[in-house]
Amino acid sequence: MKLQGWTAKIDQEGNRTIDTNDPIGDIQISSGQVMAAKQTSFVRLAHNLNAGAGIQDTTIVVKSTTGENIPVKFSFKRDMSEENKDKNVYNWTASVVGSEYKFAVDDGSGNLTSTNQISGKVELDDTGNVISWVNYDEDGDPLAESKISIYDINGEIVDQYGDSVPVDINAGAGTATLTGSIRVTDSAGEAVYYDPEDIDISFDASGNPTITLNIDGTPVNFTGPASTVGEFNDLLTTGITSGDYTLTGLRLTGASDADTIDGQGFTGLKSVREMIQPPSGGAIRFTDLNNPTNFSEANYISPSVTTSTVVYDSLGNPYNTYLKFTKIDANTWYWKAELEDGTPLYKSTADGQLLDDSAEGVIAFDSNGNIAATQWKINPDGTIDQTIGDGDDGAAGFWFDPAELGAALNPSVDPQSAAGAGPVNVSINFQELSQFFAENSIAVTEQDGNAQGTLESFAINTNGQIIGSFTNGLTAPLGQVALATFNNPEGLSATGNSMYAMSSNSGLPQIGVSGVGGRGSINPGALEMSNVDLAEEFTNMIIAQRGFQANSRSITTADAILNELVNIKR
Repeated sequence: MKLQGWTAKIDQEGNRTIDTNDPIGDIQISSGQVMAAKQTSFVRLAHNLNAGAGIQDTTIVVKSTTGENIPVKFSFKRDMSEENKDKNVYNWTASVVGSEYKFAVDDGSGNLTSTNQISGKVELDDTGNVISWVNYDEDGDPLAESKISIYDINGEIVDQYGDSVPVDINAGAGTATLTGSIRVTDSAGEAVYYDPEDIDISFDASGNPTITLNIDGTPVNFTGPASTVGEFNDLLTTGITSGDYTLTGLRLTGASDADTIDGQGFTGLKSVREMIQPPSGGAIRFTDLNNPTNFSEANYISPSVTTSTVVYDSLGNPYNTYLKFTKIDANTWYWKAELEDGTPLYKSTADGQLLDDSAEGVIAFDSNGNIAATQWKINPDGTIDQTIGDGDDGAAGFWFDPAELGAALNPSVDPQSAAGAGPVNVSINFQELSQFFAENSIAVTEQDGNAQGTLESFAINTNGQIIGSFTNGLTAPLGQVALATFNNPEGLSATGNSMYAMSSNSGLPQIGVSGVGGRGSINPGALEMSNVDLAEEFTNMIIAQRGFQANSRSITTADAILNELVNIKR
């Protein structure tokens, strides 16, 4: 008995294919069949990148002196500059949302300025704990102070540089320091708002102070008698009255009460309140300096995920390669190809060029989580180049030359065993990637290379395909069983052992694959049950048994009659 169908053929690329349009023949599966080694030419990526990766935006709501809410929103974007591309560093911005209050920050030349947005940088370790936090001035230069301040009433009185105000005393022989904060109340004792960026203080020749504030757009002067430091402190403790307003809170320190105050004036003083303490270590937590129980903590999900695969050269030598993805901004991810030890692979372009640059690029997703761009690149300053087709796109894949020292996977060792293999150029298919707010599940779902393998077993599936399993872990079709239907199956000639042959009554066979044209399917690995009708055979057996019982009763009856006749004769 022979099994007939189609035997797989090996094409020029080493793939086994079955052409069911060819005539059928005897299927022969030879032991020791070999699957030739094949060089990897592409890898396919699929599944999800977590849209929530990185530092999530967070908002802390602090209160002004008068009780108004001041929402401050912190946003984060990965720093991809050459200096920090391989570190876990983020540029942050803080914005006042829905309020007219302003941050107090150095303008870059040493002067305080007001703005509704400030920025800086934060570095994290691999677990998301803060290593360092830096505030920037308006020019983007780092500041020594990390606390975040706003202009508000009842804040610390400072000059235009943010420093304490020195006051000349004793005819220029010394200085005292103006400290404290300006508090203004109305006749009902309620706090009164004044412009914290427009404060003037002057002392006349006798040392009497005049403090000018802008209240509701109108300058209001507070003047009182005080020629010495002690008198000034007493006066500002009791309060200076101007109409319905009373001003208190300032003090002169660093001098004795008897020291006299020189005539002088200060314009453009500021009232600044330290409001928020950023993190200096640990979690990314922002604390209200005026109410430590009020804080906001930014959620952190590692922005990096790595998937790996084995690629093969033309001789079937395997190489472990890693594709590392890092989220850098909303819907935008940076990727690079490297070895396990971080050695970068080289860049191949969409038009087939093999360059000596590192294999890296930027992919982007649309608002529906679908892939939108695959060939953007990172500029040296960390910005994203979205121009495509200018000859300087992001990598479309990676390559390496196993036979060349310095371009091999280990740049310090000449891999003699791979000397006969040519360069391996692998393109990357990103089209099945998605980005949703779910766990990372990215994986290499397909790569077309393999090592050499020898056939070790085979099986037949429900479609009739004979699938061989090779020692390299791959499977390939070896052949396919053919099925036939007849116009008159009842006309087939029985040849015994459940075998039938074509006859003139059956008609010609209509040969094809299983599951098509009414040919049914194949149930591999199963034993066929008997084709006897069990119910009918049991019925026949019962009838036979009852007939035997009836016949045996007749014999018994005849024997009894004869026995009775014998007894009568006696």
